[in-house]
Amino acid sequence: MKPNKKLPTDLALHLPDTAFTKGGIAFNPHDDVWDWVDGPFRLYLDFRKFDGPFASLRVPLKHVLLVFAKGSSTGHLRNLFWAFSHFLTLRGQAIPLTSVTALDVSNYAARLKDHDKPRLGWLNILLQKWVALGISGVEAECAEDLRERRKPGRTKGRPVLTRDPVCGPFSEAEYTALYRAVDTAYGTGEISQWVVVLTRLLFACGGRISQYASIKVGDLTVRDGTFILRLPQVKTGEAHSRVSLKEFDLSPQTGRLVQDYIDDLRKQKHDDTAAMFPESVVMVYGPTENRRAEDDRFAGHCTSPALSQVFSRVLNAIAPTTARLGFAPVPVAPRRFRYTFGVRLAEEGASQALIADQLGHVDLQNVWVYVQASPKIVENIDKAMGTQLAPLARAFRGQLVEDEEHSTHKGVPGSRIIDFRVSKAPVGSCAGKGGGCAFNKPVACYTCFKFEPWLDAPHEKVLQRLLAEREKSANDERLAAVNDGAIEAVKEVISECAQVWEQRAQEAVS
Repeated sequence: MKPNKKLPTDLALHLPDTAFTKGGIAFNPHDDVWDWVDGPFRLYLDFRKFDGPFASLRVPLKHVLLVFAKGSSTGHLRNLFWAFSHFLTLRGQAIPLTSVTALDVSNYAARLKDHDKPRLGWLNILLQKWVALGISGVEAECAEDLRERRKPGRTKGRPVLTRDPVCGPFSEAEYTALYRAVDTAYGTGEISQWVVVLTRLLFACGGRISQYASIKVGDLTVRDGTFILRLPQVKTGEAHSRVSLKEFDLSPQTGRLVQDYIDDLRKQKHDDTAAMFPESVVMVYGPTENRRAEDDRFAGHCTSPALSQVFSRVLNAIAPTTARLGFAPVPVAPRRFRYTFGVRLAEEGASQALIADQLGHVDLQNVWVYVQASPKIVENIDKAMGTQLAPLARAFRGQLVEDEEHSTHKGVPGSRIIDFRVSKAPVGSCAGKGGGCAFNKPVACYTCFKFEPWLDAPHEKVLQRLLAEREKSANDERLAAVNDGAIEAVKEVISECAQVWEQRAQEAVS
C-alpha cells in the first residue's frame, strides 16, 4: 500500500478568489454556497452543512470539487457533492471526523439500502481524486479499499426491461391515449400551446429534457418541404449543450404545429436566438430571479428541472387512465418518452448503433436494454390488457350527425371540414368552429372530440387517401404510422355510418 503523500497544508488548502467552470462560469470558491446556472442546468451546493464535527473537511472538499468544477459537467459535480453529503449524514455526528478511513467507508457501504447503493460509485470517484491530490481528509487505504470493492450501480435499464408501468416506457395503448388526451386538452384550452409542442417533440425525438431546455427558435428549419429540428446534444463532454446539434425529420403534422408555435413566439418579439421554451412562457409567474448574465447564450431559457417540473405537473393533471395501474392515471415524466422512443426503435428492428445515435449516446453500453427487452413481456401485456384497454384505444371521439343542418354551428364560417384532395363535398363540421386550431385538417379532425362527421359524406375516399399515403412510407415504419390513429378513426366513422344505414334499411322493411 502506497503511503498517503500529503501536500504542505498551505498549498493543499489554498483556494483561488476566482475560478471558472467548464462552461466558463466565474465563481468564488471561498463562498459558503456555490450557486450558478450553467446552460440548462442549475447548481446549488451548500457547504454550510459541513460544520461541527465535519468542519475540518469543508475546505479540503472544496479543493477537490474545484477540480471537477473546472473539467466536468454541472450534473457530475452535483452528484459528487450529494454522495459525500449522504455519506456524512448516514455516518451520524456522534464522533468528530477529521479524516475518512477505510472502516468509515465499509460501515457506510453496509448501511446502504439497495436503492442508495449507486451512491457508493459516486463516493468512489470523489475519494479516489481526493487521495490522488494528496489533500488531507481522506486516508490512502480508502482508495485501495474502494478499488477492491465491487462498486454497485443501478440495474441498468430495469424500467425498460420490465416495462415498469410507473417509470418505464408507455405501452402502445398508453402512448395513443396520452397523445389524444394532450390534443383534446389543447383543443379545450386546458393546456398551453408549448405543452402540446413539447409533447410532440418528446415523442418524435426521444431527447432528454435538458436538450429541449437548450433548444432555440431558430433550430427548426424547412428544407425541400421537410421540417427539420436541430436538437442540442448533452453529455458529449463539450463546454455546453449547443456545441453539437443533431437533426431530426419531423412529420408534416408535428412540423406545422411547431412552426405555428414559433410564429406566435416571433410575434411576441422572440427571435431565432431566443429559447423555444422560454421561462416567460413556461413559468406562469416567470422566474423568481435572474441568475444569468445578459450575454449568456442561454438567457431566457428554463433550467431543465424547471421545464421538467412544470411539464410533468401539467400532463399529470390531464393524463388518461391505464389498466396496468388499476385504471389510475398514467404517471407522466419526460424520461418515459425517451424510453418509449428507444423501445419503438428496437421493435422496428433498429440496430444498437442506430438506437445509440438517435438517443445521443456516445457508446453502446446503455442501449442494449432496448434490444434485449423481452418481446414476450410485451406479448403478455397486450394479451392480458387488450380487452380492458379497448375503450381507451377508440380513435373516433366525436359525434356523428345527419348533415350540416344538424351540426352545432350550421352555416358558420370555418365550421365546415373539407378534404379537397378527395372531394369538394364536406366530410363534417367542427363544433369549435375551426377557430384557433393548428392541427392538420381533416386528418386530425377524425380523432378530435369536436368533430361532427356527416352521415352521407365521402369518408371512404378520405380513408383511401390515408392508406395510400401510408403505403408510400412503408419503408419507414415510424413515418408510416403517423396517421394510424386517424385511419382507425375514419374506419370507425365509416362503421357507424354503415350501422345507421343498416338500421334504417331494416326499419323500412318492417
